[in-house]
Amino acid sequence: MPKIGLRLWLILSVVLPTLLVGSVLGFYFNYQQQQEMQRHLREHAANIALPLAISSQQLLPQQQSRGVQLLLEHAHRLNSPQVISISLFNADGQLLYTSNSQQDLSNESIHQQRPDNVQITYHNLPDKLLVYQPLLKTNPLLDEEPGYLLLAMQQAPVALQQQINMLHTTLLVGGIVLLAIVLALLMVQKQLGAQRRLKRQLQQLLDGEYRLRHYPLGILELEQLQHSMLLLAKRLSTLEQEMQQNIEQVTSDLQQSMEQLEIQNIQLEFAKRKALDDNRQKSDFLAKMSHELRTPLNAVIGFTRQLLKTPLTPNQGDYLHTIQKSANSLLNLVNDVLDFSRLEEGRMAINPEPVSLRDLFNDAVELLAANAFDKQLELVLLFEPGCPDDVVVDPARLTQVLMNIAGNAIKFTEHGSVVIRVSATALSEEQFNLHISVKDTGRGISEDKQSRLFDGVTITEQHDQQSGSGLGLLISKRLVQAMQGNIGFDSKLGEGSTFWFTLKCLKHPITVAEALPLAQLENKTVLYFEPQQYSREATLQLLNSWGMQVTACATKGQLQQAVSREQHYDIGLIGRAVAINQVNEIIALVQQLRQPCQYVYLLVNTLSPNLREVLLSSGATACLPKPAHLRKLALALAQPYSLPTPSGPAKELMLRGALRVLTVDDNEANLKLINTLLRERVQELDSARDGAEAWQKTTQHVYDIIFMDINMPVMDGITACQRIRQSSLNEHTPIIAVTAHAMDGERARLLSLGFNEFLTKPLDEQMLHFTLQEFCQLTRNQAPALKIAPQAVPLIDWEAALMRAAGKADLAQEMLQLLVQSLPQAEQQIEQALTDNDQQLLLHALHKLHGACCYTGVPRLKNLLEALETQLKKGVAIKSLAPELSELEDVLGLLKAANITSPPAQASSTTVAQA
Repeated sequence: MPKIGLRLWLILSVVLPTLLVGSVLGFYFNYQQQQEMQRHLREHAANIALPLAISSQQLLPQQQSRGVQLLLEHAHRLNSPQVISISLFNADGQLLYTSNSQQDLSNESIHQQRPDNVQITYHNLPDKLLVYQPLLKTNPLLDEEPGYLLLAMQQAPVALQQQINMLHTTLLVGGIVLLAIVLALLMVQKQLGAQRRLKRQLQQLLDGEYRLRHYPLGILELEQLQHSMLLLAKRLSTLEQEMQQNIEQVTSDLQQSMEQLEIQNIQLEFAKRKALDDNRQKSDFLAKMSHELRTPLNAVIGFTRQLLKTPLTPNQGDYLHTIQKSANSLLNLVNDVLDFSRLEEGRMAINPEPVSLRDLFNDAVELLAANAFDKQLELVLLFEPGCPDDVVVDPARLTQVLMNIAGNAIKFTEHGSVVIRVSATALSEEQFNLHISVKDTGRGISEDKQSRLFDGVTITEQHDQQSGSGLGLLISKRLVQAMQGNIGFDSKLGEGSTFWFTLKCLKHPITVAEALPLAQLENKTVLYFEPQQYSREATLQLLNSWGMQVTACATKGQLQQAVSREQHYDIGLIGRAVAINQVNEIIALVQQLRQPCQYVYLLVNTLSPNLREVLLSSGATACLPKPAHLRKLALALAQPYSLPTPSGPAKELMLRGALRVLTVDDNEANLKLINTLLRERVQELDSARDGAEAWQKTTQHVYDIIFMDINMPVMDGITACQRIRQSSLNEHTPIIAVTAHAMDGERARLLSLGFNEFLTKPLDEQMLHFTLQEFCQLTRNQAPALKIAPQAVPLIDWEAALMRAAGKADLAQEMLQLLVQSLPQAEQQIEQALTDNDQQLLLHALHKLHGACCYTGVPRLKNLLEALETQLKKGVAIKSLAPELSELEDVLGLLKAANITSPPAQASSTTVAQA
């Protein structure tokens, strides 16, 4: 809205009312005068018409036409120029007489709408006024109607007079308005002078001049305003004086405070230097503690793993597993302390990289399975449909958070299940929100302790048998927040807990994981038995996503119903919680599924090799721990439909390269461990106890790779590395730093000093294998002339035969004799199939013989039959299998000729050469 000044407001407030009042009064008086003139004109016309009508009424009966004409003309002349014409008409509207023959009134419309009354009437026309005056009857007894008189009067003089009156009114109103404007301007001029004075006084106040003069303004309101301004100036002057005093006081206090702050800053600087020095000492202490703890832990864990590979009694194995678990717990505690230190210092690095989400989670769950098996818990990993697999995330930190949360769930759950669910919500085409929840059926967390759960404080009850450092959840929370995610939980005492965390992840356009052999599994029929609901749901979803046709059974009744249909299945899959007293029940299930299923697989909650071997001896094709790793499950299910790959000692021989390696470490145990691990993979191995000895050896020999410890006497690893790079025969040889110092930034520091890679103690075989593959190209650097000698496959393996017969020699011998007795019939069926070139008949005969071999120790015949059966299922022609069929004929002949009267005393194996 536009702003209007006070000057214009004053003018408008004076002029507008004056103009409005003058216009209304002028209109009113002009209207009254117009009405008066119109009335006067009608009265004048009536005074003319009425006498003429009376006179004409008397003259007409006397037939005095001349007299009537003269009467009309005389009346016209007397009232001219107001009268236009005076005409006399008979009752039929015919003109009898007129005073002005040039103005003919016979065509006026009034003749057609004459009124019935005898009163005078007026008709206004634009230019004239018509007066209708009827004549009275002279003889009321006669029916003859008299005529009427029509008088036309001029309207122009009246209109002219009206315009003159309007002009006078307008001039009068204009004069009044002009006078009002002059008066308003005088008032405005007086007000503006007072306003300018007040404005000058306000400007003085703004400029800080509080001594104002009083001016006579002549306007009461402005005088009051000026008086208020003078009071305000006086008050402001007083406040300015008080403020000045306060400023001086505050300035004095501020100077004192600044002096105190300067003293405190000096004290804070000293405290900061001391804190930095303490933090550096703490970091050095943590690094030293890490090194001192990891060095013996490396030997303990490494040699425990090596010792577990040797034949052991059950008690020895149990002791070694206890040692391994304790050492791993101590190593995890060291890692938690180091992670907490990094988080406190803000040095915890997040390194996102493309990973396969399903492989990552399956690897983590596989590590958690052992603890869940010990407590007979159902551990399940369930991916929601539509969850992406190829993502960009920090795999180490994501695994660490999942291991902490799921590990706690297993630790504090005594019975029931631990379910890990993974789902995703799309945020855009490239980004999604990953949601991971871990639900357990433990005892839950009370409300008064939930608020302190992520504070790094161990919350335990008196009856708790589990304890920990209390850092796991705190570190998990910090890591999730560092990855721009959220973490929380829902828990109710006595009803379990659900911990969850979310992360914002990017999709990776390229597939990261190795392809699964899904082509071999597509459309395969599966009979699946699993009593546990969550395990059944997860595995069923996985099998369906692979395109397999699954018949799922939750109870033995449903399984019996499926078997009784006499339908053939490609694969039978049994999922069961296993214990020693349930082995016979599981073996019975395997036997039950052997008839309708071509291959039978077991998913059990145990890692015991002896127990799994017993289950395999019952006729199962493979036995996997559950939850089954999706990659291992897919490879196991697809293995019978794939080409056989080298395994066992032959495979180990293939992985062993013609390499010469130098290991350097001052700790005898660590040196012995790394030599033990490398001796299985390389041909020549040299060792040194310090950097000086290592440098001397590098000047005499050329090595393919060097593993160098960092902290050593005489000469440390860094100096030795630099000496080797400067002057030796191994200036370009890969040098791998092996250290227990695991602080953040150590790898970058060592790589900048000349090392090619950085390995953290404790070492394991897989880590060393990957290092050799990376820097020595192990499989491609083998000697070209190296030949892999074929391993002698036993014809009869009495040890395996006794194992499948539960150690009963008589039963093993009887089963083998039954097999040999059935060989002629099997040979006849095979020969008939070859003669008829019937591939299905040949497959049936080989499958039947293969099934009989599973219960006897004839590994060479079993392997050969398995290879032939696999090739026939792939559609390979019989002619292409001539070499294998010829070998089968030889093996059958050797087996019939072998001595099977009694097993050897030491249950040794009869090899091909011996046969």
